[in-house]
Amino acid sequence: MRLHLAAQLLLGALYGVALIGLLLYGLNAYVMLTLHWWTRRARAVPAPAAPGEWPAVTVQLPLFNERYVARRLLEAVGGLDYPAQRLEIQVLDDSTDETSAIVAETARGLATRGVTVRHLRRTDRTGFKAGALAAGLREARGEFIAIFDADFVPPPDFLTKTIPHFGDPTVAVVQSRWGHLNRDFSLLTLAQSLGIDGHFGVEQPARCWGNLLLNFNGTAGVWRRTAIEDAGGWAHDTLTEDLDLSYRAQLRGWRITYRPELVCPAELPVVVSGFKSQQRRWAKGSIQTAFKLLPQVLRSGLSPWAKYQAFIHLTYYMIHPLMLAVVLLSVPLLGLPALAPSAAVMILASVLFALASVGPACMLAYAQSVLAEGGWRNALKLPSIMVIGVGVAWSTSLAVVSAFWSRDRTFVRTPKFGIGAAGGHWKGRAYAGGGAWSAVPELLLGTYCGWTVWLFFSHGRYGVLPFMLLYASGFLTVGVLTVLHATAGRVRPLLGAILVAGILSWPGSVTGEEEPGSALASAGLRWWSESPDPANPVACASCHDDTATTRSWAASFPKFRPLPPPHARVMTLLQASAEAVALHYRLADPVPAATAITAYLTALGRDVPVSPGISAGQPVFPARIRQLGVSVERGEAVFADRCADCHRAAGVAPSVTGFPRVRRERAESLEGFLSSHGPCGAPLRWDGQAVADLAAYLMSHLGGQPLGLSTEHTKQETP
Repeated sequence: MRLHLAAQLLLGALYGVALIGLLLYGLNAYVMLTLHWWTRRARAVPAPAAPGEWPAVTVQLPLFNERYVARRLLEAVGGLDYPAQRLEIQVLDDSTDETSAIVAETARGLATRGVTVRHLRRTDRTGFKAGALAAGLREARGEFIAIFDADFVPPPDFLTKTIPHFGDPTVAVVQSRWGHLNRDFSLLTLAQSLGIDGHFGVEQPARCWGNLLLNFNGTAGVWRRTAIEDAGGWAHDTLTEDLDLSYRAQLRGWRITYRPELVCPAELPVVVSGFKSQQRRWAKGSIQTAFKLLPQVLRSGLSPWAKYQAFIHLTYYMIHPLMLAVVLLSVPLLGLPALAPSAAVMILASVLFALASVGPACMLAYAQSVLAEGGWRNALKLPSIMVIGVGVAWSTSLAVVSAFWSRDRTFVRTPKFGIGAAGGHWKGRAYAGGGAWSAVPELLLGTYCGWTVWLFFSHGRYGVLPFMLLYASGFLTVGVLTVLHATAGRVRPLLGAILVAGILSWPGSVTGEEEPGSALASAGLRWWSESPDPANPVACASCHDDTATTRSWAASFPKFRPLPPPHARVMTLLQASAEAVALHYRLADPVPAATAITAYLTALGRDVPVSPGISAGQPVFPARIRQLGVSVERGEAVFADRCADCHRAAGVAPSVTGFPRVRRERAESLEGFLSSHGPCGAPLRWDGQAVADLAAYLMSHLGGQPLGLSTEHTKQETP
């Protein structure tokens, strides 16, 4: 009997502790909201003047298997408006896939524009991101260190707006606000954007302006190098190296300044497994940092209020196991009437719990009004973050609990797929992993909460119903999303392949009978005729306006792209279109546009005979685009002026249809032959435009006719 009573008291005590914990963390949202409103005039402080001489800055880009976003990141950093001689770019590349090749290729392209990129690779991943940053710092030449993760796209004026703040010698970090490239991609990304806006729109400025400890967010910020070194450098004994270094630096007397007006957009995770892994890393790392640094915080000379806020800040993810405890203990306590409090106490507890639960929602709504990003219209979408936030409680609680005993500090990266405002896709792509079985706990918890709703309703306990409904919705939503996302890359591609095979085998498909008026080809025509990039009004048709030429492109693919190994490869029309779109326009994912353009070009050239063999000339590529496209008329004039005197003998050599050919163990195209065999005698213009025009003339008018082009002699000897 005593043992039974002790168990009841223990359950009641645990439930009470969980409720009090939720109350403390929930009410702190009101504290942040009030503090932000009270200190908001700090935003009116004018930005400091630019320094007389810009200091040396090193931009560090830590990468690990980021094939879909590496190019986008490098292009953005290469476009930073900062004196080139004072800027160093380090790519800290620990990748094990083709990301390294993409980085190397992009770096070569930037080098032609005068942008130097140092591509640093390690033999092992010791310390993961923190280890890479520390290794790069040892070789960095900059006085200040800017850091961008792979999913960010810094604006050109990022450095010119952050560096002036370091005129204050006590500033260690300037942190910008995170923006969103794909806020409206899905309900999941919308929910994340609202949560991030709450942190960057209210919490960060409130802590900064209220003289409380805050943190560098790991990316989209600039560090003073001496502050990093003074604080002990990057450490990898926690999963949140940014939070760890931020607190160590502030305990040494350095300050962090936060600038909400400077926005650095980033790609939000689009797969729920990626979002959960990100939350697990942040949760476990923050608790690890709390264990490591809270004793130092409590012994420091900070005020009691600042120490309390530091405790709330470092341990905030405890809210998830507390929430889970309330859910799991609700039903057992329902059967313990001996522990039931009086009606007055129940009403008071319900009111306080409701206020605490609504606190984060109020802060998020206030953040939307402050940031003016959709204003109160976005605030009406707050149920999405409430549902998703509750739904990851199981996954995050496991991470929090593991921080108490597990020494595993493996850094699990968040998958990115290059999805931006123009859309994109992730299904069936690399990094989109995640097992459906991981959804079982959420689905079971959702079912349990649903049963709890019915149980409490049948017992007349209506006060707890809204919260249990929220928990049931959250767990079931995250569980179902986990299953859908885990199977999308495996089950649906098979069905899609069957569907595509059926379409391609149907008369009138893009294999040769597609009409230019079809939906996909029509979309391609729009892409071809109108630029999708407001900053670049030049469309494909602006340069490639000769339909007679472009209609033969589809028939000339595949082509061989002759580059130094290992980049030389056979290229399809779709690949060529994708590269052209990616390099010419600022799109997050070039594949949809390239697919439509390919369909249009294929339909346009449906009657053109397939080119014999694989052309060794370069495919449709920005570097090969001529201002006005090729001209058969100009080619005829070039031939008459520079070639006709020698190449008129019949029966000496094969016609142009003999190209491409193998000559001296190398593939040679007609364009390649013409490029290397310019006219002798007087110095005449013989550039790429002349070669393109001449090749067009030969293919259009002399195809099948002998030209005197021997496999061993380039032209006849003149008498």
